[in-house]
Amino acid sequence: MQKIKYLEGLRGIAALITLFAHLAVTCFITHQQFLYSKINNWEVNSVLKLFLINSINKLVDGKFAVWIFWVLSAYVISILFFKKNENYDKVLIGYFTKRYFRLFIPVLFSVIFAYLLLKFGFMYNRKLAVILGPPYQNGWLDNFYFFEPDFFKAVGSAMYATFFSYRPDYTYNSVLWTIQNEFLGSLFTFSIFGVIRHNSKRYILYFIIMVVLIKLEIIWLCAFVLGHILCDYDFSNSENRVVKYIKAKELRIHSFKFIGFVFSILFMVFGNEILDFLQISPDYNNLILSVFLVYICLRNDYYKSIFSSKIPYWLGKISFGLYLIQLPIICSLTSYLILANNTFQGKIVASVITIALVLMGAAFFTKFIDKKSVYFANRVGDYFKQFS
Repeated sequence: MQKIKYLEGLRGIAALITLFAHLAVTCFITHQQFLYSKINNWEVNSVLKLFLINSINKLVDGKFAVWIFWVLSAYVISILFFKKNENYDKVLIGYFTKRYFRLFIPVLFSVIFAYLLLKFGFMYNRKLAVILGPPYQNGWLDNFYFFEPDFFKAVGSAMYATFFSYRPDYTYNSVLWTIQNEFLGSLFTFSIFGVIRHNSKRYILYFIIMVVLIKLEIIWLCAFVLGHILCDYDFSNSENRVVKYIKAKELRIHSFKFIGFVFSILFMVFGNEILDFLQISPDYNNLILSVFLVYICLRNDYYKSIFSSKIPYWLGKISFGLYLIQLPIICSLTSYLILANNTFQGKIVASVITIALVLMGAAFFTKFIDKKSVYFANRVGDYFKQFS
């Protein structure tokens, strides 16, 4: 299936934000706090101060970026479910059978990469945490690689624990906490379509599913359901009168492209404050804002132009590799460089080197591992399709 360039670009920017977030908590916590205090002391409008602080926070909000991944993932994998002349049984069988391998192979290589660094004594994150002291010591930086490397346990964690029983206290790559949700969320998305398909009452069934998930407090799974619903809304050829009416009104609203662009940015920046004013629980902030960002990106030409440009699109193509290899590099090379020069300038240099190395490593990873995993997973899916 052909990539939607601007969605791929959005995924790439989200992956880059996770890298910024990890670098921030590795070496810039106190500097970030100092910057915020400086901004708060400026003699400018308080709304402008809040805009600047919130904008910086969004650039280093790794958890929000992960929610964007989940919504995008559900949207993209659901497209074939709503295209005409598709053999939906074959699509479902292909998706179900290949999904594990699509994720497992890149995960395995990222774990082996981290294992080798730990095995040969190249993980310096805990030493750096001691040198930096609070809030780094006994914090995020200090939580990784405190165990002895074991190859068979590393492979076992990649094969099973990452997907079905993730353990934050014994992982070779902490970014893998999202993979279990990604995998199970994908299967849940496939299951929704497998049961509901193009049922004329499906929006009522979607609503019931959402209510149940909210009652069960499985908020992250709502991101996949809403991504699937949004894809249904955009691509389905079996629309009811209500949906057609909403689309007609929506088309008028989005004809004001620049106004929509500006207001959407303001909503993204001040989203937490707006949702708090509306008395919506903070537990839903990332869900609402990530779904909104994907939605507006699908509707607004300014977003499409930005995210389909060369750099975001290229980042999107290497986004999975970028996401998977960044933490082992930060805990090894980045930490080593900061130990060698523990100054603000030294941290900046270490961060620049890290970003460059992660991008180059991600490009290599994508070409030689990720693309191969896609090919192999598709072969697995194609094999099982013949039994439908």
